[in-house]
Amino acid sequence: MHHAFQLVGEQKKAQIEPGQVVWLFVRLQYSGNTPLNSIIHYDFPLADQVTKVLFDRQQQRLLQHYHTGSDYPFAERLLPTPSFAFPLTLEPTQEVDIFLKIQDAGLVPLQLNLWQQEHFNAAQTQLSLIEGIIQGLLFALVLYNCYLLLRRQRSLYLYQAGCYLSLSLVIATLSGQAFAHIWPNQPEINSAILYVLSGLTLLCLNQFTYLALSSFQRLPWRWLFLLNQFLSLSLLFSPLFADGQLRVQLLLACSLTVLISNSFVSFTHFLQGHVTARFFALAWLCLLLCGGLLMVSEFGLLQLPLLWNQGLLAALIISMTLISYHYAHHQDTSDTTSHAGAPSLSQQSFGQLFFQQSNDAIFVTSETGQLLQANSRFYDLTGLTAATTSEQATRSTTTLLEKILPDWALLFPQVIQEDAPVIMQLNPDQAADNFVAVTAEFISMPGKEAEKVICAKLAPLSEEAYSKLRQQQLNETDNLTGLLNLSSFIALLQQALSANQAGALLQIDLIDFKRINDQCEQAAGDALLRQVAAKLQQELANQPLARVSADTFVAYLPDKGSQEAFIQSYRLLDELRGFRFIWQEHIFRFHISIGVLNLTPADSDASLALGRVAQACQQAKRKGYNRIHMHQPDDDEQPIKQSEQVEWETKVRDALNNNKFVLNLQYLKPLKPEEKSRYEVLLRYRADAGHLISAANFMPAARKAHLAQRIDRWVIEHYFAWLYQHQVQLNQTACSHLNISAASIIDPDFIHFVADRLHHYQLDANTICFEVDEYIAVEFLSSTVTFIQQARDLGCLICLDNFGSGLSTFNLLKQLPLDYLKIDANIMRKLTNEPLNMAVIRCIIDMAKSMGIEPIAPFIETEETYQLMKDYSVTLFQGYHLSKPCLLTEAFEP
Repeated sequence: MHHAFQLVGEQKKAQIEPGQVVWLFVRLQYSGNTPLNSIIHYDFPLADQVTKVLFDRQQQRLLQHYHTGSDYPFAERLLPTPSFAFPLTLEPTQEVDIFLKIQDAGLVPLQLNLWQQEHFNAAQTQLSLIEGIIQGLLFALVLYNCYLLLRRQRSLYLYQAGCYLSLSLVIATLSGQAFAHIWPNQPEINSAILYVLSGLTLLCLNQFTYLALSSFQRLPWRWLFLLNQFLSLSLLFSPLFADGQLRVQLLLACSLTVLISNSFVSFTHFLQGHVTARFFALAWLCLLLCGGLLMVSEFGLLQLPLLWNQGLLAALIISMTLISYHYAHHQDTSDTTSHAGAPSLSQQSFGQLFFQQSNDAIFVTSETGQLLQANSRFYDLTGLTAATTSEQATRSTTTLLEKILPDWALLFPQVIQEDAPVIMQLNPDQAADNFVAVTAEFISMPGKEAEKVICAKLAPLSEEAYSKLRQQQLNETDNLTGLLNLSSFIALLQQALSANQAGALLQIDLIDFKRINDQCEQAAGDALLRQVAAKLQQELANQPLARVSADTFVAYLPDKGSQEAFIQSYRLLDELRGFRFIWQEHIFRFHISIGVLNLTPADSDASLALGRVAQACQQAKRKGYNRIHMHQPDDDEQPIKQSEQVEWETKVRDALNNNKFVLNLQYLKPLKPEEKSRYEVLLRYRADAGHLISAANFMPAARKAHLAQRIDRWVIEHYFAWLYQHQVQLNQTACSHLNISAASIIDPDFIHFVADRLHHYQLDANTICFEVDEYIAVEFLSSTVTFIQQARDLGCLICLDNFGSGLSTFNLLKQLPLDYLKIDANIMRKLTNEPLNMAVIRCIIDMAKSMGIEPIAPFIETEETYQLMKDYSVTLFQGYHLSKPCLLTEAFEP
């Protein structure tokens, strides 16, 4: 790719279009006598992509090529700073060129700073302190307005609190602190969140002024209010319809319009004779000036020192504080208009049904946990007693039930499913009694049959009643997840089958649970199970769900056919496949298998039905990771296939003991013919009939029987011995590739075996290249890094096989010191008819070469694929079009 460069002169900022880039260049010559540790700082936290290229002019070589930016996870940065900082070590008399490629859609600064490490750390600490003070002040304002909201029951305080909260997030986003501490693993948020939060800030601010000033609610000012709301909503939803440049322009226009119009209306309100609004208008004038100067500075039209920017920001926040304080304590109530949201449910709708002459604590809530209505007994029991009925109605429209019943979100599906009461604990800060028994059911709203709410009843429990009900629940539920246990699920399923109720069964198995549990600790496994249980409950709302073993869940879908069950299974698969389990410094992805059983009238035994859905789940596992399998009649005969596993295990053991394996090789063709050959060593099993069987047929059985490591050692022993006995062929070999299993990677003694065999057969380690599959490197990263380092210390070469086959990122390449990288055959297979695969392969090749790794193109089956990969600058090829596998003993025959 070629870039057309155009100098930008003395500008401090540049406006660039989406897809365009800006290059920053600096040449450094260090004349000191000792090495200098310094830091290059590019102070623009919102840059989408930043590429650093470091070139040593004296040695004429590339020292470093590094990608970062707000489009990448925060953990991938070289230095954990909100803006972009790169360490730079300069040797005496060294001269380097530094290139920074900036890609963004908006205004980008054109300045680099070179810091000494201690000065940079001190400056960052100072900025963090100022940022913390500002955020603390904003948070105090949020709490203050929440206090006023609870005390005075006026919705404009809610908008004021929302304004302060969203403004604090805007400041945190602009400074990069939000990305560093709030969403470090979701870089996709960065491109849109600033505009969303800015729109929300202006929307709340405009709504507050409208409610606070009576002038704003009369024509023609009401039209101005509606225009401001429209602009704020446009900015709020701008990431859905606008590109980067249009969003920047909309942000500037919307911010200035809202600030100027609100300031103008506040002064008009004062000039109309409202004397007490004088301070209010002056505070708005200060807010306008500070906000305008900050925006002009941010858009590069005015250059202000950093302390000036911080001072203007502090003045802006103080202005907003004065506006809030003045309204709360000095605004005449006659100049304001009350605004009460319409209640979700009226007293008349539910009065006769729930509230009149009731001694029970009854409440009505939405499915999201919003408390819609409650009677006086409920408030007395929960400690929310109100003085008047009107205050109760107002309170109920803004109260979340989780504040009263913290376990409501987790347990309400169980409450709906069961007729028996479910024990919950009240918030100890509000209620005198700790535990209550809760019963609930769905009801339709009068006149809105399609809209359902939950009506529930609370009953206080004595210690004796609590102990009895608690023991009953422990007998029926899983202690760890709160789901049904196996016995209670079988009883529930048997009851449905006895009533000839149609439906479907799902079994969800966590394939990687044991690995995570063993690698971390039992607490990690428990946390994983609880999180997965919560995800399943969310997706299977109101459906019976149970944990039946350590890593197995089952669900019953009443009245669901096979098609509906499959749709639900795919939803679960998508939800859990994208889920990442985070434990301390580890981030795990895991795989699942789902079995589906369509229940028929012939199914009358719950235990047998669970056995059949378990067989379906096993079939899903045999298909691979993240698969779904619907139970078929012939699945009951699958145990016969277990004999194939036993048969292959026997054959593999016999082949190891009696040398029935044979070695093949397949050449890796270079772009230019060379005298010495390069090939991959392949393992084959010689059947009794004499034909050869590929390793793909017996290696799964070998891995299950824990024979993979013995096979690796057999291959190394026999291949090294053959090289020692055939010195002529050895001299003709430039490099040979050998595949290594996961069992050998994690075995600390394996590398000692390799070293011993190399020494015994007097072989040059540089002619041996070990191929490690990508899935092994991902699943056993720590062991893989250790093995690669030890193998390279011996002098051996390393190739990463099947790169691009999984969900691993290019970040994996930075952690593995590789010599070669073999592209995944599945991507190569569809290269010429899927343009996306072509783009992926080009990206892999470019990345590998930039890191000094030689890419290998396998699966070259046609001349078209061969020519295409040559055009991509690949120099090593493998495939049937160029060379078919042949016996090792026949490969070098003339």
